[in-house]
Amino acid sequence: MGKNLIYKRRSIRSFDDEEVSDSLIEEIIKDASHAPSWQNAQPWHVYVAKDGVLDRIKAEYKNAKKNNLPSNTDITTPHRDNRSDLSMKNIEEWGDSVKEALGDQGTDLPEFQEARADLFHAPAVAYLTAKKNASEFTIYDIGSFGQTLMLSATSWGIGTIPAYALVTYPDILKKELLIPDDEEVVIGIAMGYPDDSKLNCIKTTRTDVDNILDIRK
Repeated sequence: MGKNLIYKRRSIRSFDDEEVSDSLIEEIIKDASHAPSWQNAQPWHVYVAKDGVLDRIKAEYKNAKKNNLPSNTDITTPHRDNRSDLSMKNIEEWGDSVKEALGDQGTDLPEFQEARADLFHAPAVAYLTAKKNASEFTIYDIGSFGQTLMLSATSWGIGTIPAYALVTYPDILKKELLIPDDEEVVIGIAMGYPDDSKLNCIKTTRTDVDNILDIRK
């Protein structure tokens, strides 16, 4: 059962407008709270944007993009120079998978761009925060929480995607979600019911285990 759940989870890039109830979100977050953390510190907080708040965030994001405001995420993003050859190969293969599903335009497809600009049309987005200047172990804990959240959501029939596009303007998020100044936004996870868009037909592969595993005896 657990293995089937892992393989069932996938990134959803276009949601329909059906609401995800508050009670179901609470169940998913309750499940996620069982993720492991250093000394059981549970260093996460979750802010869920829905309805009017999410509509304002989407509108402000689009306005910021229109005015060419640079993104300024709270945590650093990986630079290609610091990625391994294997990671770069995997990224290239992801691009091929996108083109296979969407056509030669790939991520430049207007439908893809529109969905990303509208935060994937998600009816809810969960934003995970940590205290400012959190240690790398704390960021690991947040990642564990996020993955547990997404697996729980999958078990409830809810699609998800963690994405850079959701956290490009943290100042907007902090204003609309009333996030305290001593917290930083680590990641956003869009949540909802998948629609029938071809954006949801992107299928990725995983590198062979031999490429990532060394067992020493």
